[in-house]
Amino acid sequence: MMRRPVLAVLGTLTRDTTVYADGSRSENLGGLFYSIATLVHLFEGGAKLRAVAHLGADFDTAGRATLDSWAVDTTLVRTVRESNNHVFLTYRDDATRDEVLQGLVPPVTAELLAGALDADHLLVNLTSGRDVTLGALQAFRGAFDGVVQLDIHSLTLDFEPDGHRILRLPVDWEAWMECADWVQMNETESHLLGGGEPPRDFARRALALGPRGILTTLGAQGSIVVWRERDRIEELVVPAPFEPHPAYSTGCGDVYGATFAYALLSGAAVRKAVALATAVATTKAAHEPHAALAQIRSLAAEHLERCFGA
Repeated sequence: MMRRPVLAVLGTLTRDTTVYADGSRSENLGGLFYSIATLVHLFEGGAKLRAVAHLGADFDTAGRATLDSWAVDTTLVRTVRESNNHVFLTYRDDATRDEVLQGLVPPVTAELLAGALDADHLLVNLTSGRDVTLGALQAFRGAFDGVVQLDIHSLTLDFEPDGHRILRLPVDWEAWMECADWVQMNETESHLLGGGEPPRDFARRALALGPRGILTTLGAQGSIVVWRERDRIEELVVPAPFEPHPAYSTGCGDVYGATFAYALLSGAAVRKAVALATAVATTKAAHEPHAALAQIRSLAAEHLERCFGA
């Protein structure tokens, strides 16, 4: 029997309260739950999924119950006394939003993360920006033979005193990128880190920091990847297969990164992995988060067939 790959997923298991531009409201699981739910329902038991996270004592029972229902390995989930992260999202339109964070669990330590050294792939989704210490990730990278995939995400968001998240350039962003084989960001984050450079130009420059590839999501325009393939630098722009109306953008970046990891671990080449990630994230955007992820295989069936079919 073929060995199932082991995929460790690091981030913060949050709750989301979302108010959309039309005034409708939803209460959902958020943060790392998006990544894990996507992987659970894409792999359908074909991989061992291990969460690496801190979970606030006030959300411990509910958070663990969800992970247990998905048969996710929680041996590296630690309960902490702090209040769990609760994110309040208020959309001004389909793409722009205000974000307020209440509660904040401390970052994962090097000791806890070392428990994932037997994984084949580590997906780091910085859903709070304080999910893991840089030192812990550097120590892990130095001892790890597998693939590290990093979504920069909320590393670029600082805190106002009232919990509002504001865009701010992290001083040590280069050191974070040096830890990863694949780095994901959205267009706004790319412009911030690149000082306004077009994403493809910044991605080419960022490869000098060591990653094999830079994945940049472009919202309704799809995504672009720039990566090293042997002795060449390749570039691919993948348009979104359709434009959802209305669009629910919450969690789309998480779904994109999880699908890319799934595709790589399932044997897809980079071009097909990026095309699938773009298509599945767009498919998710057509549905209010988070419930549709349980049907993501059927919703994205044609795209999965295109990626893995004959």
